Amino acid sequence: MRLSLLALCLAVAPLFAADMPSKPIAIVDGQPVYGVDMPTGDAVDIKDALANVAQYADKPSKFSGRVAQVCQTKGCWLVLANGETHARVMFGKHDFYIPKDTTGNAVVYGTLTVKDLDEKTAKHLAEDAGKDPAAVTGPQVEYRITATSVMLQPGV
Repeated sequence: MRLSLLALCLAVAPLFAADMPSKPIAIVDGQPVYGVDMPTGDAVDIKDALANVAQYADKPSKFSGRVAQVCQTKGCWLVLANGETHARVMFGKHDFYIPKDTTGNAVVYGTLTVKDLDEKTAKHLAEDAGKDPAAVTGPQVEYRITATSVMLQPGV
C-alpha cells in the first residue's frame, strides 16, 4: 500500500510542477532571468524589429518591450509589445515558465519568425490569454519569438 501511494505521488508531482513558474536562473542587476543566461549586448525595441522583419527574422537577437500579456494557463508565453506592435514570445518547447501575474518590461533573447496560425490554434492562444476564443475567426498571422532567455523588468 505504501509503495502504491509513493508511486502515485511520484507520478502526479510533475503535473503540478508544470503549472508553477520556473525559478530564475540568475538575478542580473536586480532583474530575474529565466531560461538560460542572457547574452550581453543591446536589445532592439520590438517595434523597430517588426518594422524591419527581414533584418531580424530567423536569427537569434535580443528584443525589448512591454509585457502586454502572459499565458494564464501556465505562464508558458508572453506578448512583448510597444504600442499596438507586438510579438508572442514562446519559451522554447515549454522549457520554462514565468509568473502569470508578470507586468512591466522584458528583454528576450530568441529567434523571430512569422507564423501562419490556423483558426483552431489562434482560438487556443486566445483562450490561454484569458480572452474569448469565439472572437477569433479564420486563420491569423503572428510574429513569434522562440526565446531561450527572458529578463523581466517588473514595475518599470
